[in-house]
Amino acid sequence: MNNKNNTRPIGFLKNLIVCVYDLLLLFSILFFASFPFVIYFDNQSFGDNIIYRIYLGIIIVSYYTYFWKTHGQTLGMKSWKVYLMNNNGGEITFKQCITRIVFALLGGHVTMLLGFQSVHNYISKTSIYDKS
Repeated sequence: MNNKNNTRPIGFLKNLIVCVYDLLLLFSILFFASFPFVIYFDNQSFGDNIIYRIYLGIIIVSYYTYFWKTHGQTLGMKSWKVYLMNNNGGEITFKQCITRIVFALLGGHVTMLLGFQSVHNYISKTSIYDKS
C-alpha cells in the first residue's frame, strides 16, 4: 500500500465524492448509535446534551482513525479505490489521523478548489492516491 508506483493524486471532484460517501456511511452509524439516548431520554430532546455530543465525537474520530490506521482507507475511499498514504512512506500515525480530522473540519478542502493540496493533507504530511 505504501508503494507509490502506478498511483496518482486524486482531484477535487473525486475527493468530494469520497467525502459524501463517508458522510452517508457515518450518518447511518451515528443514527443507530443514537438509539440508546433516544431510549434513555424517552424521545425528548437530547441534542444539546454534552455527553451525547462527546459520544458522537468519539464515534466519528474512531471511524476515521480505525479505517485509516488499519486499512489505509475508509469505506467511502474503498468504494472509489483511493488510499491514504503517509508522505514519508511509513504507516499513518494516530497524530496524523487527528490532525487530518481537525483541519478537515476547519475547512481543509477549500484549498483544493484553488488547485492546491488540501490543508489537512499538507499539515498531516499525508496524501490520497488513486490506485485504480
